[in-house]
Amino acid sequence: ILNPTGQRSPHKTLRKKLIGEKVADWYPYDIKNDDPLVMARQEQERLSKLEMLKRRGKGPPKKGQGRRAVKRNK
Repeated sequence: ILNPTGQRSPHKTLRKKLIGEKVADWYPYDIKNDDPLVMARQEQERLSKLEMLKRRGKGPPKKGQGRRAVKRNK
């Protein structure tokens, strides 16, 4: 950046990550966190997707039965 006057630039400050209240003020209010109907629908969708994956044999393994556990027992 060309700076013939030698004045301080806010560029370094603007590159920093936003913290605290600045971050909270930047993002809009999310109604999903307060509406139990939205949360219930999302949970129902998650459970139905998980059930579909289990029927196809693609669901998560039971605790202690995963790929890493099998390698450890050999």
